[in-house]
Amino acid sequence: MNGPGQPDDPTRTYRLDGARQQAYARLAALVDDACALLARRLGPAGQAAATQGPIDVVALRALSRQRQTAAARRREVVEAFVMGALVNHDNPAWNPLDPATSRHVQDSPLATLLTGQDDGQ
Repeated sequence: MNGPGQPDDPTRTYRLDGARQQAYARLAALVDDACALLARRLGPAGQAAATQGPIDVVALRALSRQRQTAAARRREVVEAFVMGALVNHDNPAWNPLDPATSRHVQDSPLATLLTGQDDGQ
């Protein structure tokens, strides 16, 4: 688990797992905060369109699905942007709109920790 030629160290594994869980939790909190900020900034314009005519259960269900789909799409964009920003935090050439300017994920210690590549997986 620690790489070729290195003995398994339960303490190291335990600490890496703890650090990984902490990184996941903080990353999730950061994404949640960014999603909430984006939703506030978009306001009603960012919400799915309201139904026209009388509101019934079918219309409410359709509106709910539209809002859930829109929220899921926003979250995907936010997650990609946040991870990109964290991977490229010290890359002045990074342009979020140009993938060619991004650092490779394998060059990021955070991405390495989150994917478990640091412990020989």
